[in-house]
Amino acid sequence: MTPPDGGNGAVRSFVFTTAGADDPLGAWRTVLDLLFECVPPPRSAAISFNASLVVHHFGTFLLCRSNASGGRYHRSRHKLAGDDLDHIVVSCLLSGGIALGHPAVKRLRPGDVSIVDLSAPLAFAVTNADVLHLVLPKWALPASIAAEQPASPRILLGGSAMGIFVRGMLEALAAAARHFAGGEVVALSGAVPELLASCLGAMAPVSPAGGRASLGQRLRRHIEENLPRDDLTPASIARELGVSRTQLYRHFDKVGGVNTYIRRRRLRRGLAALCDPRHADRRIGEIAYDAGFADEAHFSRLFRQRFGMSPREARASARTGSHPGVSPASPAGPSLSDWLLALISG
Repeated sequence: MTPPDGGNGAVRSFVFTTAGADDPLGAWRTVLDLLFECVPPPRSAAISFNASLVVHHFGTFLLCRSNASGGRYHRSRHKLAGDDLDHIVVSCLLSGGIALGHPAVKRLRPGDVSIVDLSAPLAFAVTNADVLHLVLPKWALPASIAAEQPASPRILLGGSAMGIFVRGMLEALAAAARHFAGGEVVALSGAVPELLASCLGAMAPVSPAGGRASLGQRLRRHIEENLPRDDLTPASIARELGVSRTQLYRHFDKVGGVNTYIRRRRLRRGLAALCDPRHADRRIGEIAYDAGFADEAHFSRLFRQRFGMSPREARASARTGSHPGVSPASPAGPSLSDWLLALISG
């Protein structure tokens, strides 16, 4: 995986291609291993298989462009049990074909937009498909749009108003991805999920009973909806969700603990507000309080440690779009798996 050529913006990116690989299909399956189980195409198609992937990291979401000559892909219940992916994927088919679902199949035509939930079982097949994808964690969308329960796929027809609009948004982001300044990236990291929420509407649960979200999904949603509370603690989370502290601590162990996760989410929320022109007249202390900090000085100190500048400097640089440092840190990578997991780790 290599950085793409051209552009000097703040969005981190990488490119993967099977060109030159001894085992193109094997290389492609390795890249997608966290996401899907890949069923090899017929032998004749496997010999000529080719694929590529471009990924841009916008802090709170990934923008990807994939090209694959074929293959069948699925997220079985066994796969779901082995990971904790809690993402919504909005995809626009630019050319080629996608058959979504099994055994009931919905065939996408160029221009159509699909919305799928990675916490639900999924199956699809592609034929010479060129696709734009926007991947974001569920907690970035309101619970009324993306509830914690697994949701069924949806399709926006390419000729519909929302289909046309969402495709245009994804294409515009892809065209400008390598040129955004840091402040613009942070502003988009908050604005794009809000805009998508307005376009997509509520997603229907997989079954009438709605299924049950994983523990990780329920924990992240609960924390996100309660960040401003001054009594949001490991004890209150365990009590209100009916889980043991051992379960709670184990889940967040890889990201430094429960309190570290909460602090990172509060800092990201504060950063998004500081860089949002709609909040330009709000006092920094007010933004800190709304993000869950009781003390502005404490917020400013942690903010500088996390982002390398003061809240005031971040706000000023966002207004001018001149300082790449306000772009939220993304993993050292690049790795699609690492970037996907980072979206839900705070």
